[in-house]
Amino acid sequence: MSANHLDIRIRAMNYLEVRPLRLEVLRAGMVDQTVDFDGDDDPTTIHLGAFDQDENNVGVSTWMQRTFPLEEEHKAFQLRGMATADNVQSRGIGALLLDAGFKHAQENGIYLIWANARDTALNFYNRHGFTTVGEGFIEPVTQLPHHKVVKYLLR
Repeated sequence: MSANHLDIRIRAMNYLEVRPLRLEVLRAGMVDQTVDFDGDDDPTTIHLGAFDQDENNVGVSTWMQRTFPLEEEHKAFQLRGMATADNVQSRGIGALLLDAGFKHAQENGIYLIWANARDTALNFYNRHGFTTVGEGFIEPVTQLPHHKVVKYLLR
């Protein structure tokens, strides 16, 4: 897979391997440095990493089997901890991680993906087919404004 002239490969990781990039990107300058999520080690959770040609980890995403609060009757994946290294942002790595996660979801019979998205990332999610739903909220750990986003995959 490639992203804007970078040779990027997406592969599964374990939850300990995603922590450094989560910390670097998602908790930069924050008092609360928590990067462990409830469910990180669940057997149904998958962690995906994007690696450049030198095997540097330049992107991560976590996909947890969780029902969507507004549609609890369907199995769903919650996307969490998505981060791309600062030096390669806006080069399509996030899109590659999303595509790999969507494929994994479909292979497991899941067609609903949701996330608590930072408001600063809403345009990214909307460009990739997510719909913003509900009222905004302040996420307790980051103290940043968020909205829920949802995407239905084709069956």
